Amino acid sequence: MGAVRKNNQFEILLVEDTPEHIETVVAVLHDNDYKIRIAKNWSAALTLLSKHQPDLILLDIYMPEMDGFELCKTIKSNRAFSSIPIIFLTARDDEESIRKGFELGAQDYVVKPFHGSELQARVKTHLKLKQQTESLQEANRELDSFCYTVAHNLKSPLLSINKLLEYLIADYRDRLDGEGQELAAIIQEKSVEVISVIDHLLEFSKMCEMPMQNEVIQLEQLFLDVYNELIQLQGQRKVQLKLKPLPDVTGDPVMMKILVANILSNSLKYTRDREIAAIEVSFSETENEYVFAVNDNGVGFDMRYSSRLFGVFQRLHSQNEFEGSGVGLAICQKIIKRHNGQTWLIGEVDKGATFYFSFPRQNEIKGEKDVKR
Repeated sequence: MGAVRKNNQFEILLVEDTPEHIETVVAVLHDNDYKIRIAKNWSAALTLLSKHQPDLILLDIYMPEMDGFELCKTIKSNRAFSSIPIIFLTARDDEESIRKGFELGAQDYVVKPFHGSELQARVKTHLKLKQQTESLQEANRELDSFCYTVAHNLKSPLLSINKLLEYLIADYRDRLDGEGQELAAIIQEKSVEVISVIDHLLEFSKMCEMPMQNEVIQLEQLFLDVYNELIQLQGQRKVQLKLKPLPDVTGDPVMMKILVANILSNSLKYTRDREIAAIEVSFSETENEYVFAVNDNGVGFDMRYSSRLFGVFQRLHSQNEFEGSGVGLAICQKIIKRHNGQTWLIGEVDKGATFYFSFPRQNEIKGEKDVKR
């Protein structure tokens, strides 16, 4: 949630220890009716942040005790403050400093000595972007709430209809001819399908509203545990799972289990026609993130329609081919987004698919396991 603004007045936190620079910034922004709070060191800045959450932070790189880079890292690592845009104020305009600032989460920079029009323009731009982002987030919350309310209110009468059909079939079976019994069974089957869709819609809504409980997740062990649970439901299928070394990540344990269960369920579903189903879980790393890949040798899909994959109730295979509501991947994407990551899929018809998801880099790598059944 964004800061509450009194009389629509934006609040700016200026973290700067040089008096003349403070005077310059205040003078430049004076005519814009901003409320400006000033901190001359990192401890004062964190104290002000805890008491008055600003709409934007102007942050000097050079400060006593802790430089602007370290303070930026501290602010961005705190979920309560991470969405606040930061503009670096720096006398350095070298590429390395600019790159480091952006990597730590800063949104922009202004080089000293200030050009008043440039500073004003950048401050206005990022305040406007933050306001637009907050408006969009609020609209999404309202939409999620609406979807949940509609789905919840539909489920009860549908359950009643389904139960009445059970009574109808049980009590009047002898009075219905073959066609009547078939129609009643079809109606009951369709009501069950709609209830299932509503359950998935409610699950998707919960992913939007569920509070995050972050802890260290042993992702490799989680994949193994979920696979062992799912494989018990696969009968005598021949499935090979290759689980390569995976690092730990920080995330919500409930959401992470739902994520892994959806990913592996998809791989098991779309490989069911293979004599030997092959699933491989691996990862690669960049400087800032881990990228995980779950590859299978299933039916795959046509990449021309890949944009539909993460849409709610979007399907690339018919219900007759593979059961499902078309919500699973949308739930996966929502979970990953809430963990500040990304998701994408690549595939080819009859040549399998690979589900990718990324997480901010956390811990070191562990050992390898190969599981076969």
